[in-house]
Amino acid sequence: MKHIFKFILILTLIAGCDQKKKDSQSEETNPSTSAEAKIKYLYVTTGACYSGGNTTFTTTTASNLIYRLSLTNGQKNLQLADYYSLPANPGDSPISLIEQDSENLLILVENTTGRRIEKLAKSNNPARPLFSSNSTVLSSTLRQMIKTSDNGLLISKSSGIEKISSQGMRIGTPYVASNMGATCGTNTNITAVATTTSGKIFFTNAVAANNRFGVIAANGYSTASDCLAVQAAPNVNSFPVAITYLEAYHQVIVAYAGNSLSPDINSIYVYDFNDSTNTLSNPTKLYDANTYITAGYLMYGISAMAYNSDESSFYVSTAISSATTVVNYVIEKLNYNPVSKTLSRVGSIPFYNFGVDTKCISHLLVAE
Repeated sequence: MKHIFKFILILTLIAGCDQKKKDSQSEETNPSTSAEAKIKYLYVTTGACYSGGNTTFTTTTASNLIYRLSLTNGQKNLQLADYYSLPANPGDSPISLIEQDSENLLILVENTTGRRIEKLAKSNNPARPLFSSNSTVLSSTLRQMIKTSDNGLLISKSSGIEKISSQGMRIGTPYVASNMGATCGTNTNITAVATTTSGKIFFTNAVAANNRFGVIAANGYSTASDCLAVQAAPNVNSFPVAITYLEAYHQVIVAYAGNSLSPDINSIYVYDFNDSTNTLSNPTKLYDANTYITAGYLMYGISAMAYNSDESSFYVSTAISSATTVVNYVIEKLNYNPVSKTLSRVGSIPFYNFGVDTKCISHLLVAE
């Protein structure tokens, strides 16, 4: 009898191990069985924005909200912050945001009497603890904040590009100065930045007759050789407002804006980038508001742009008309084909239509 019990016990252990092995194999082939699939959203900041000189919205007249939209249907999923309410200060305007971790965002706040970076939970928690208020780093009009591969932050402003560590410590003096010399020259309105995985920095400069974008070495700018490449805008009146680098295709996407429906001024271009030789080439027009009637939709006075690599699509914030003064913005969703280098609008209406919460859109971010 004792031997029979031992035999049954051995069979039970073998069966249990076999089942665990099958369960493990099932989780490897179908990860959703072991962990809930993570959902991504489009995060929106509606603070004072830059759109090529088209907008008159200020820190006190913008919507000054942060919310997120469903990527599935464009519906508002959650409003995260209102900078007209406590704990905000008078004059606060959310300019840009990044994902700090799976549960929190960092918000770049413009306020001439108190520029700062705040931490914001991806929930209904109204608290916004201070992350940094370094007056040297945040010394002039703030434009954009992005995350670097080493978890640091790059902050573009009217007088250069700053870098701070994940703990909020300043790196460089500054990391990229406004007066770089060489072919990068002087850049007094750095509207946007992007990086490669190797750390090279793309920057846009929006100043009349000096509109362009360039590439800076990963270590920042300290000598003329750190200016790796410069590309002039397609028109001297095309103000670059947003830039994205598609690492998988070695392509730089730049959105331009201005006060005209003339060719190239309100447009989107793609450029090839050779990461080995630091060469920019093959400028290709993806969109031009000059031909919006043929295209079937208008993108004028673009203020922000975000790329969703999961479905190769762009989200672009644009004015609702070609009026000199922008009265409101919408968000368009466009599919992008990196092989044929073409954009196509998704649907027949904007992804997110204009309202009291779109005055004006300063930053877009696709994140969990």
